[in-house]
Amino acid sequence: MSKLWEKALKELSPRSSQFKVLVYLAFEGPASPTQIAEKTGISPGTVRPALRALFSKKYVTQGRDRSYKSKVPFTDIVSDLFTNVIRRD
Repeated sequence: MSKLWEKALKELSPRSSQFKVLVYLAFEGPASPTQIAEKTGISPGTVRPALRALFSKKYVTQGRDRSYKSKVPFTDIVSDLFTNVIRRD
């Protein structure tokens, strides 16, 4: 598990919009705030502040086309789930 994902797990509540947006980007790849809102059902007024917070915490980057991309690879999330949830069963 990467240090960045460990940090995210400590700082972000799984119920928070920031966490949900970060996981969405990790699995789906780069997306605009509008695309994120449409695909997740999170309102655009919530997505944009979440992205700004994630950007300031260095969890995401912003491309020239204004899309955002997770710096946490989806493989880190899957690996963590397997190790800490599935393996315990």
